[in-house]
Amino acid sequence: MTMMLLLGMIVTVFLLFGINAWTPSGVVTKIGDRFKGSKVSTNVWVSGAVMFVMNGLLFAIAFLIFFTIPFGMMLGLLICIPLSIFVWLVFSVTWQGTYKDKVKMSFIGNSFFIFFIGWVIWQFMRIEQMYPDEDNFMAWIGTLVAIIGSLGALSVSTFVILNKR
Repeated sequence: MTMMLLLGMIVTVFLLFGINAWTPSGVVTKIGDRFKGSKVSTNVWVSGAVMFVMNGLLFAIAFLIFFTIPFGMMLGLLICIPLSIFVWLVFSVTWQGTYKDKVKMSFIGNSFFIFFIGWVIWQFMRIEQMYPDEDNFMAWIGTLVAIIGSLGALSVSTFVILNKR
């Protein structure tokens, strides 16, 4: 488990330092050019809402891989982290507006992770013991892992989207 976490962290660091190599590569630029001039590239609310939905879809894909495939955590890390960074890069390249509006768009789109953290905390607070001496330590560990993972995704997404090139 620790090795998978370290592998995920190393892959994420390499992907973050390789962002400048992805941007001019053509794939991100070609996809971004298709959306330029549309509401997705100019309207803060539309772009933020689309990014919110994309974050939700990527989270759902990771959730399904994690819980349906044995040892799916490693596969989820190898598929969803690069895919998420790629989607966030497309949003960053597509945006045509002020930096202040880009920050607003990023906050709207990344509020998915904030809502998820709130939901996890709410679910943890609603846990009831099945019997008097039951220990809720494992539920606390799961809550902690979900919060750390969501904060990590939130910070990486914000860094990728708001990175000035």
